[in-house]
Amino acid sequence: MSLPEQGQSSPGTLESSILYLDLSCSPSHCGYCGSRGSLSQGMWAERMTVGDYQALLDRGWRRSGRYVYKPCMATTCCPLYTIRCRANQYSPTKSQKKVVRKVQNFIKSDKKPKEDAPEPVNSGVVSSHSKPDTISGSSMKEPGVEVSKDHPAASPAEAGQGKRVEGLKKAKILRRERYLEKLVKAGIEPPRTQDKIKQKNISHLVPDKNYFAMNVKLGQSEANSAHKFELRLVKADLTDKEFMSSFQESYQVYQRYQTIVHKDKPSDCDINTFAGFLCDSPLLYQDQESGRKVFGAFHQQYLIDGAIVAVGVVDILPNSLSSVYLYYDPAWWGQGSNLSPGTYTAIREVQLTQELGLPYYYMGYYIHSCPKMRYKGRFLPADLLAPTTLSWHSIEQCLPQLEAAKFSTFAGVPATDQSTAQHSLDVGKVRLSVNNMLTTYDKWKVIGGDSEEVVQYHALVGQALSESLVLKWGGGPDEDSESDSSDSDN
Repeated sequence: MSLPEQGQSSPGTLESSILYLDLSCSPSHCGYCGSRGSLSQGMWAERMTVGDYQALLDRGWRRSGRYVYKPCMATTCCPLYTIRCRANQYSPTKSQKKVVRKVQNFIKSDKKPKEDAPEPVNSGVVSSHSKPDTISGSSMKEPGVEVSKDHPAASPAEAGQGKRVEGLKKAKILRRERYLEKLVKAGIEPPRTQDKIKQKNISHLVPDKNYFAMNVKLGQSEANSAHKFELRLVKADLTDKEFMSSFQESYQVYQRYQTIVHKDKPSDCDINTFAGFLCDSPLLYQDQESGRKVFGAFHQQYLIDGAIVAVGVVDILPNSLSSVYLYYDPAWWGQGSNLSPGTYTAIREVQLTQELGLPYYYMGYYIHSCPKMRYKGRFLPADLLAPTTLSWHSIEQCLPQLEAAKFSTFAGVPATDQSTAQHSLDVGKVRLSVNNMLTTYDKWKVIGGDSEEVVQYHALVGQALSESLVLKWGGGPDEDSESDSSDSDN
């Protein structure tokens, strides 16, 4: 019996191809709570358009190399909520500004900053297979509280003077509030202060040289600095000569990071693991604006005196910049009073998102039950993706529900952005590739019969993606095992 044909599958076509599914939802070790209760489903992608991957992100998916996965939110031990920062409205907090100043001062003077107790070194977004993605963010002190170690014990007179100054500040704020209240009553729009205007632009905080320029070293330090600091954006592509020219050096940084920070065995972070996890992507590169912007997978390298000291792995997509992973040289970033590489590089990635003209910076997953993950909630304004309605909600309004329970659908929390997902349930339109021939599930099941796996896949990716992605599928019941084996190897 022959299979009903719809068309020849073309490997060169700009379309997404899924090699096989992993929908068992079997429990695995959780890197956040340590239990064996992590549940997710996934699929292996041969290739994927940036538009399709953007759509998957907006349904709660995420990739690790070529493996694209989605947590089973209602049953997994630590629910992982997709989080995104509204990049153009981002305003750095006081502690985030302090992190930037520490890095810049160390680059300029090569002197250890005399502030704050050392923070934990752990930083970066780590593999979903093992350890939590932690970024050591701001100080553990209350926000806005400054402690001077040069004068640890103030005299009673000095303490009194401090209280008097604090009182004057309060009086000034009260006068300002009364003034603004009078303007409002008179129907006059209050003037915006220069400080508030500056807050919305982070280029005054970090060098305004973080734009899309592949394979070009962008200077970030002043001419008289003790260290030369540069950024370089390269394709994460094992066939790209520019990328491969720094591949070995980049891998050595990765291995030091994994073994020192995450205590991995060298065999767990060998060069093949590195290549498959962070250098081999299914994303198809797509030029925009005559090469002024290219969508796809990239490494943003941070270089000090010509040597790589950190690498931010990012995906540049049609609607966002998505952070994939961060690894760094613990020897360099451990200098000073902990230079907080995760927070610093996240700020630079928000800036790159702005420079690319993209509205959102996706920070991966937010796990409220894991305290080390809460740094992501300080990159405001930020939204969380509701796991059932796929709508976006302000994280600040979601927190009360997350305090009450690990899993929440954010019911009753106003949406900042409604879901664009289609609610059609026509599973028959799922696109399949059988023996290199394009068909649909409706036509295939005439011979192959019903498949619960295809139904699950359709529910996970949604109607639009099920008609865009091409799922490689086994032949009908009359196909022999040799044919099935050959197809699965593609």
